[in-house]
Amino acid sequence: MIVCAGEGPPAIEVQGVDCSRKGKQILKGVTLTVPKGTVLGLLGPNGAGKTTLIRLIAGLAWPDAGRIRVAGEDASRRSVAFRRRIGLVPQENTLESELTVGGSLLAYARLYGVAHPKVRVREAARKYHLTGFLARRPEEISGGMRRRAVIARAAMTDPDVLLLDEPSVGLDPDLRQEIWALVRTLQRAGKTILLTTHYMEEAETLCGRIAFLREGRLLLVDTADGIRRRAGADSLEQAFLRLSREEEEA
Repeated sequence: MIVCAGEGPPAIEVQGVDCSRKGKQILKGVTLTVPKGTVLGLLGPNGAGKTTLIRLIAGLAWPDAGRIRVAGEDASRRSVAFRRRIGLVPQENTLESELTVGGSLLAYARLYGVAHPKVRVREAARKYHLTGFLARRPEEISGGMRRRAVIARAAMTDPDVLLLDEPSVGLDPDLRQEIWALVRTLQRAGKTILLTTHYMEEAETLCGRIAFLREGRLLLVDTADGIRRRAGADSLEQAFLRLSREEEEA
């Protein structure tokens, strides 16, 4: 059975995915459909398998079993067309330390065959308020600005799907609000967004649907209100604590 995250044509299809690393099973029969234009939050404790699932969807690793499709493309083929359909924002800063911010954006645009790469870099810089920072190296700008630059770089190829792994981790509240504003802008542009987060407020604020992953299993997908009602809880955090206990006792 496919666990759905809303209505509409699918942008992401994960079917019966198992994944093991170094003899440990990380994902166990994960099945998930994310319709086009959805912002889905993927929540779960450390070690639940969130980042592994992101990497599999991005085509950076292969599952032991199951199938993954993104915008109709088979992730296992890792074609150029597939790579251009996805924008990945990993947890760590991936701006090249030896390049300026502008140089990193330009190298990415050329790598992915973006037409008129210099023009696209200037457009991205204006859109993401990076114009004054293009000549600086990553260590010369703030953590929030680095995250902004990585998101701009991922979105520069106009992907169908954006995968954001802890997009605001380690940022202070003001910078977190800036990242949230960027996510909303991308959603309004029709992008499908899958983001992992440990912040319940972030999930409630940004995500139309929330998926809960625990010990490699997808336990449920629902709205924040639906999850609270299901758990009989006043807050999303309380709901997940109760659901976790129920899973342990089952």
